[in-house]
Amino acid sequence: MVYGSSTFPRLLAISWQRFVLRTDKPSSSHSLSDWKILFPFWVSAEKWKAWGLLGLIIGLSLLYVRTAVWFGLWDQKFFDAFFAFHVGQALGMLPVYIAACAFSAGIYVLQTYLTQILSMRWRLWNTKVYLQHYLQNTTYYRLEHDAAQADNPDQRIADDLAQMTTLVLKLGLDAIQAVMTLLSFSIVLWEIGGALSVPLWGHICHIPGYLFFGTVIVSVLVSFVIEKAGGPLIKADYQQQHYDADLRASLLDLRRNSEQVAFYKGEDAEHLRFSTHLAHIARNWREVVHYTWRANFVGTFYNQTASIILWVLLVPKIMAHALTFGAYARINAAFMQVRRSLQWFIDNYTDLAGLRSTLQRLAEFERIIQQKPIQGIVCKLTNQNTVSIHNLVLNLPSGQAFLDFGSLTFQAGERWAIYGASGSGKSTFLRSLAGLWPYGSGEVCLNSAKAMFVPQQSFVPSGSLRQALSYPLSPEQHDLHAYEEALHATNLDGYVSRLDEEQVWRNILSGGEQQRLALARVFLFQPSILFLDEATSALDETNERGLYDALLTLLPNCTIISVTHRKALQDYHQKQIVLQNGQAFF
Repeated sequence: MVYGSSTFPRLLAISWQRFVLRTDKPSSSHSLSDWKILFPFWVSAEKWKAWGLLGLIIGLSLLYVRTAVWFGLWDQKFFDAFFAFHVGQALGMLPVYIAACAFSAGIYVLQTYLTQILSMRWRLWNTKVYLQHYLQNTTYYRLEHDAAQADNPDQRIADDLAQMTTLVLKLGLDAIQAVMTLLSFSIVLWEIGGALSVPLWGHICHIPGYLFFGTVIVSVLVSFVIEKAGGPLIKADYQQQHYDADLRASLLDLRRNSEQVAFYKGEDAEHLRFSTHLAHIARNWREVVHYTWRANFVGTFYNQTASIILWVLLVPKIMAHALTFGAYARINAAFMQVRRSLQWFIDNYTDLAGLRSTLQRLAEFERIIQQKPIQGIVCKLTNQNTVSIHNLVLNLPSGQAFLDFGSLTFQAGERWAIYGASGSGKSTFLRSLAGLWPYGSGEVCLNSAKAMFVPQQSFVPSGSLRQALSYPLSPEQHDLHAYEEALHATNLDGYVSRLDEEQVWRNILSGGEQQRLALARVFLFQPSILFLDEATSALDETNERGLYDALLTLLPNCTIISVTHRKALQDYHQKQIVLQNGQAFF
């Protein structure tokens, strides 16, 4: 369908109105259990190297803090000499200062380098584990077809894991350094600040370390305010990741189906779809901005006015004429270090919100992929070339039965054709034999190691044609002669010279050629049991008959079960099954 120039704006307006009235938002209930996904790496086989790197990084952080303490002491000595007009003594201290700066910079660079190494090791380990869980037991298939879906699993594995490791190490190491800084400079602030004597109800009350306590109280109060101001940012950030991923998935969908969209002239429809995603992003972005500016305002205002706190706290010393410029420089340095360590939460609030939403998405994904598959239809492995089916009933995911197949045995070497109207359950029946459709009851016994399923549209990976032919095995599993024979049997001789050419073959091969390529895999693998789900539907009758002739010639003892609409293939099958009105007729 082609939309006119006046139709698209109306569709866009209708879509926007529906969006404004109701926006489907993902659930986002953060819990402490989400944090447990951080721990497996640290108790894995990589734990000794990981803990060793972490210990070295923390040791460098401690050394870095000690250099900062030394700089504070140097400041006091330098400025006392400088403002006492002992210029020669002050300038004589500069070479040591420059050497200390170089040493401190070296510590920082080495710490950053080791942190990047640890981050990459952690990310690679996590990604391998998640990929293993994602690929085992056809979890990737189940996530796309079950009711409990995890949106955009590609983003969670590729992006969220990388973001998690980076943020955790950044925030965690910063927090450790903040604690060490707090402990180191709190002592300095306590000792230099001394006690504050306050007359209270006729008595003199001495408050030791009043500079330290004043700084702590103010920082805690500001942290509480910023949490209240920016708390909803976690939920908004979670939703923003969800909507951004939806837009990327739609763009990828357009790339994969560019030809079909072009034939339909679906540019306006795609524009409408992308506009809807953008509307979701824009609306949620306003919430992100709203809560971000509230949190940032509190934090920025505090940073800009923090010096006033110190000035007020130092008033008693000024009035008592007990403060030199050098002492003030050291107090100010210690105060800044203590304040920065205490405001770690304030400075990193937006990153913490991003981390918490990322952990929530990963924990949600982990809970879903670790769910045990439904065990309705029992699939048993045998070493026979027969396929036995016992009391097989296929249900919809809702539990409603839609096909009572019964019991049947496909003997070795037999060829069966399965007919039925569209929606009668032909492809679903094959999925149940492959273990992809668990909904229902009954038992299926087959030798899956010797069985091969060929769907109507086969997967053609990018890379060399040799890789596409040998998929899912490695190209080295077969010699050149086997590839040439397989291509010759499927009338693809013209591609023999291009076996090692790397291309996006799904964009080069026509639909019929892709189906012939799938049959060429069959001749390479030589299965004992072959399931064909309308695997030749895109071919003309001559090519289709040629392929079936080749199957009977090259695989004479293979058990073949074909799902087809074409009665012309009846000659190549000895028996048939007709699916009609929820029953199977043999």
